Amino acid sequence: MSDLPNSVETTRRDDGQQIRPATASGLIYKAYKRPYGSGPSQVLNLFASGYYDDAPWDIWFQPIPGRPGHYQLLEEVPSIVYFIVSYYTASYSSQVGLADLGDSVTIHDAHGAHEVKVEPLL
Repeated sequence: MSDLPNSVETTRRDDGQQIRPATASGLIYKAYKRPYGSGPSQVLNLFASGYYDDAPWDIWFQPIPGRPGHYQLLEEVPSIVYFIVSYYTASYSSQVGLADLGDSVTIHDAHGAHEVKVEPLL
């Protein structure tokens, strides 16, 4: 027998559909690099995982213009929420090789700036 309730309470949020830096709890970040073709450039892959006390949220990465190596984790606030703990992931790929990819990147969210080591993707 399931411990889940038969119905889930909902509410409308006044700040719904707003885009802002991610406020998720328990955020974990990973950054990976892999060779781009046979040259010296590297493709960057980012990963984030976190949770909210309600649902449904949308989170994603976006490079910060004019600041190489800096990325934002953004969220869209839902208009209507269901009161159920929900876990989310976001991923990002540079898609092309980055000649200036360093040993770490900085990810910005509502909790501040986080330096993340860039590891080889094996």
